[in-house]
Amino acid sequence: MKPFKTYRQQIKILRSRGLVIPNGSKAMRILEKENYYRVINGYKDLFLEVDATGKYIIPEKYKPGSTFDEIHKLFCFDRELRNILLEVLLKFESSLKTKTAYRFSERYKESNAYLKLTNYSRDPKKLKDILRLIAMMSTVISNHSDREGSPIKHYLDNHDGVPLWVLVNFLTIGNMQYLYFCLNDSLQNVIAKDFGDVYNRQYKTRIHFTADELQSIIKTANYFRNVCAHEERLYNYKIHKPARSSNLSSILHIPIQYLDKGNVFSMIAFLKIVIDKRDYQLLTSKLKKLIDAYSTSFHSVSIDDVLEKMGFPNDWKSYLHV
Repeated sequence: MKPFKTYRQQIKILRSRGLVIPNGSKAMRILEKENYYRVINGYKDLFLEVDATGKYIIPEKYKPGSTFDEIHKLFCFDRELRNILLEVLLKFESSLKTKTAYRFSERYKESNAYLKLTNYSRDPKKLKDILRLIAMMSTVISNHSDREGSPIKHYLDNHDGVPLWVLVNFLTIGNMQYLYFCLNDSLQNVIAKDFGDVYNRQYKTRIHFTADELQSIIKTANYFRNVCAHEERLYNYKIHKPARSSNLSSILHIPIQYLDKGNVFSMIAFLKIVIDKRDYQLLTSKLKKLIDAYSTSFHSVSIDDVLEKMGFPNDWKSYLHV
């Protein structure tokens, strides 16, 4: 285990590696507030020297002119980026829950229909997933059944069952990804069509949005929501196995090479299809303002270096219609 280091020792180590820290007291106050691991270990990579093969030099050495303030500014930029993205991811999550609960309940009207195996996909490969899903939803109901003030307790006590439109409010987007995956093809297609119809109406176009494409966006959103919610580093985050769809590329009029990397740009682009047009315009407006606000914050690197890590192409404004 690494030995404990005081804030002064931490600053001394950073200076020995070439990081410029003109105001040690200010840097120390930041470390006291934010934690060395989160600020330095989380955001130093962009500022470190690399060798001819692109690997970081050992021992670590910072690029000439790199400052503590730049690393902290990137940390702050990422925090604001998380807040902006999380807000719209939550709106997508809410819309997904609403549409799924409505369409499922419309088709299966019996009490607690979502706990019945026969109301899901008949694909034998999904049987274990469906059983886990039903067990998970049963556990959620059980965990809230005795909590005073809980809507679940209210419905159990007064209506002998919990409607799906109530239960979904207690499910995570990861749970919703699982639920959507377990639905039969017909119901999946109806829900995907609901999203497509809203897009067509608001953008005055005609797209065919499939269940597989919605599944891909839900999966992508689940990863990014978790990063945002747990305050993990976002700007250079990439999904290990990202979605790849030539139809999504056609819908968005964005080359597929900018959408299949599983990065921040692809997530933002995908959201256009599944959130309200006004919410998407507000998202891109906030994003532009954030980037403009930090455009002069970096000197040893540039804001373009940050955008590159986010997966933003040079003409990102035209692709996102900013």
